Parts: sequence; structure tokens; C-alpha cells
Amino acid sequence: MAKFNSTTFGTISGRHGSAVAATTKDGQSILRVYRAPANPKTEKQMNQRTKFGSVNKELSNYQTLFKSTFKNSNGRSQAVSLALANAVIGEYPNFAIDYSKMQISSGRLDITALVSIAKTTGSNVKIDWDNTVDGSDSSNEDNVNFVFINTHSNVAILRENQAIRSASSATLELPAVWEGVELHCWIYFTAPDGTVSSNSQYIDLLSF
Repeated sequence: MAKFNSTTFGTISGRHGSAVAATTKDGQSILRVYRAPANPKTEKQMNQRTKFGSVNKELSNYQTLFKSTFKNSNGRSQAVSLALANAVIGEYPNFAIDYSKMQISSGRLDITALVSIAKTTGSNVKIDWDNTVDGSDSSNEDNVNFVFINTHSNVAILRENQAIRSASSATLELPAVWEGVELHCWIYFTAPDGTVSSNSQYIDLLSF
């Protein structure tokens, strides 16, 4: 512990009132004015830090996915930011993610007015969507992409370019080992050249 020798007060160590004994880099003992930490851990701060930590930890499982769906190396940061703004439920300190409100891609292309998913035979699923196009940037030739997240095993599957928008339907095979679990499912569109996407659209929680 640092000590400061004063002819008036004698030897001072540690904190005394508004002063604290300290040692500089060159070994000199001095008195400094004590300042309370700038990080007092208020209830609001702890709430926000716990919320951020919870979301960041959970979504770190899908870092590779977000790099692809957001089309940049900071995809996970985008996903975390959007989840914090729109998809966090619960109260401090028990926060969780509402996956139905989570966005996993972004862009200006049209989404679809209606989309549904159903398990068919074996480990196949069939997705149907409305192929109406309103925006000038969108096209019947847009590629259709699907994302499936199994939160039980923290595994995500991205199926890119499974059909074109005008097809209105696609059938995909998912891992047979996923049978018996619930899967979060999304759809999003990308331009034929792959440079522009749509916002993702949550399809459903599928009992697979």
C-alpha cells in the first residue's frame, strides 16, 4: 500500500477523506484527490450490461450464419444490435430472445405478404410464399433463401438459392437427427447477382 509522509499529518496510507495516498511510475509517494469510480454499477447499467451479455453470448453460436445473411464480417454485431432493439424478453437478470422477432438479414428487396411451412414426408419440409412483387428493386427472378435454427443444439442451417421468387414453393430436406425438436424458420430474398437482400421474415416455430 502506498504511504505519504507529511510533516503536518504524519504518515498517511490508503484513503483519507477526499485524499488517497498513491505512488507514481517513478516511485514518488503523493496525495491525490479521491474520485469515485466512473462506473458505479447502477441498476440501469447492470440491466443493460446483463441484457447485452445474454444476447451476445447466445447469438455467438451463429456467428458464421450472420456473416452470410448480412453479407459482412460484422454480421453478428448487426444481429445483436437488432435483437437488443426488438427481440429481448424477460426481466433483469433473466433475459431471453424472442426468435420470432429476430432479424437475420437486411435490405431493400420486397419480403412476401404470406409464407407458411409444413413437414411433409421423412425429414422434408415444404415452404410456400406469395410471389407478388411491388418494389422496383425486386424481381420474379430473386433467389429465395431459408434459415433454420435449432436452439436445443445451437445449430443453424442456411439454405441459399433454393428457388426463385416466382416459384412460390420449395421443398427442402433437413437433418433427420432434428426430428422431434422445434425449429425457428426464416425466409429472405436476394437479387440474382447476390448484391442486395430483403429483410428476413420469420415463418414459424416448426415442430419437426
